[in-house]
Amino acid sequence: MIKINLKLAIRNIFRNKLYSAINLVGLSVASAFCILVYLYVKNEQSFDRFHHDQDRLYRVEESDIYSSLRAKSQKSFFSDLMKDAEQKNMIQTPTALAVDLKRNFPEIENAVRLSGIDDETIKVGKKSFKEKGEKLTYADADFFKVFNFPLISGNPETVMSGRNQVVIGERLAEKYFGKDNAVGKILLMPNETNQPPLTVSGVYKNFPANSSFQFDMILPMESNPDYQNDYNRGVNSFSDPLILKIKKGTDVAKFQAKLDVFAKQYFKPLILSMKKYNPKSNTRDMHIILRPFADAHYNQATGWYHYTDLKNIYQLVCLTVVILFIACLNYILLTLTSAISRSQDVGVRKTIGAGRVQIVTQYYTETQLLAFIAVIAGFLLSVLCLPFFGSLTGTQIVLANFSVGTIALFLFVLALILGLLAGIYPALAMSGLKPLNIMRGFSAYRINPVLSKSLIVLQFTVCVIMVISTMAINKQIHFLNETDMGFDKDQVLMIRSPYSWQDKQHTNTLRDELFHYAATEPAIADVTSGSYYYGGINFNGYIINGEKVMLQALNVDYNYFSFLKIPIVKGRTFSRNITTDSAKLDYPDLKKSQKASLAFRSVVVNETLYKMLGKPPVGELDRQMGGIIIGVCKDYHIQDLTKKLNRPIIPSTRRVIIVTG
Repeated sequence: MIKINLKLAIRNIFRNKLYSAINLVGLSVASAFCILVYLYVKNEQSFDRFHHDQDRLYRVEESDIYSSLRAKSQKSFFSDLMKDAEQKNMIQTPTALAVDLKRNFPEIENAVRLSGIDDETIKVGKKSFKEKGEKLTYADADFFKVFNFPLISGNPETVMSGRNQVVIGERLAEKYFGKDNAVGKILLMPNETNQPPLTVSGVYKNFPANSSFQFDMILPMESNPDYQNDYNRGVNSFSDPLILKIKKGTDVAKFQAKLDVFAKQYFKPLILSMKKYNPKSNTRDMHIILRPFADAHYNQATGWYHYTDLKNIYQLVCLTVVILFIACLNYILLTLTSAISRSQDVGVRKTIGAGRVQIVTQYYTETQLLAFIAVIAGFLLSVLCLPFFGSLTGTQIVLANFSVGTIALFLFVLALILGLLAGIYPALAMSGLKPLNIMRGFSAYRINPVLSKSLIVLQFTVCVIMVISTMAINKQIHFLNETDMGFDKDQVLMIRSPYSWQDKQHTNTLRDELFHYAATEPAIADVTSGSYYYGGINFNGYIINGEKVMLQALNVDYNYFSFLKIPIVKGRTFSRNITTDSAKLDYPDLKKSQKASLAFRSVVVNETLYKMLGKPPVGELDRQMGGIIIGVCKDYHIQDLTKKLNRPIIPSTRRVIIVTG
């Protein structure tokens, strides 16, 4: 019976080539999109789950005592599904916390701290290489014991035991030393003060694409020049993400409760000092939270290495359901339309004794065969589109990371779902035709038009909604491109300085050389500099209206405002001819007052901050700013447009990063 139905299905597919081709294209495109989304979701779910003991790994977080100063997350349709992911705890922990936790809790097997490095110059012999900071890190000696990153050479027990040792990835090993054995070779970091020569003690395989860590170089934590200072500061220094590996059999809930009691005592001196400094503050007790390491990349915490917004996943899944629904509707409507030409075939088969089950089986077999062909074609199409889809989602999806069995099972299930959704109703509708009505005068029998019209209305409704959504997205993109940011962004090129911000000598030399080059190069109109790449900021504490608040600070060069055409609405901008604009000012009376800020420099504030300060006189000492407000600039966007324009900013003078235009 199955063999006969397959033969009839193949015959009908080839007999109605145009009809079959249209259905095949629609189902194939829908299948391709569904497969791409499946690969994306599975890839995100696989992040950091390849470690052997990933179920015992946890990222340490602290409840944010500064939460009242941070922007609250916006509510959305998916908010209830991702409350845990939207928790904005602090993931930077005190440098001393790892040692103190291991000392007090036998449940902890290992603790690994990570400390970031700025963009760095690496010197190998006479050659120098520039490496990005996110590819370099300081880490504790247990790094390769906790995480299953294979070593090509070196012993995971001792590879990071020495203070002056360094472990590099195979990419850097080949880049620096070619085919030579990298172990034993010497590296220098000339921008890091008091950093002795480093000896390569091991080489590890490049981290897989589904790892939150993508380090090319790992240095022992104690080799960080700032380590001892940060350690001695105790709870007053929050700098290092911390990952714990707990022992087998540990009750995580009970362990979490013990950590909570410990945290209240451990951070008590910090809480008391903050309340003493500002009794009106709503500072709360700090709590230590354990988040499963494999789920950490779904969390919005600032400073983690890989972040996936769960809303994007939910939206893609919803869009996939809609696209599959539309494709199935198309198939159903086309099948019902062709029922006129095939109704007499049904009548003849019923007349000679075919039952309803046989008719349903025949039509469903034809649909299911088309669905299998469409899914196979969709898979081939998805493989071709995978690089583009990966760049669109910002994810590197490697097909080799998926087992053949897993993909085959998904394709089989997808084909069954398509066959059921698209084929069951047409098969039931065709099998329900009355042979007497069909055969009388060989007239064609029509399917109930009410249902057809309802399906068409439903299909067009969904399509209209998608078109409107596309238009809304297009309008948003147009808004982003056309919105006045408050500064002139056209024809501006940004260059990040290759030197550390502490290396003022080389930074200023580079700046002066660019100024000199700009004077002789007609293509360059002007050069200026700032302390951060554009969009980067620093938070500094100030006393405003008797309360301590965190303000966004940006250090800029003298011509910053004229360069970006940011209007000065009151007062003046910085001047090279006025020494107090760049000098550190000295106000002994302010140092004695706990109600005064300790900036001690000339500043230009934006309109929002000027209003917060009560519009004080320009050009005079302001206790709230701890210096002289020489001017007020118009509000402008320093971050993306999702951030409110009324955030206070304090530009002041310091030159670090070069901006040219």
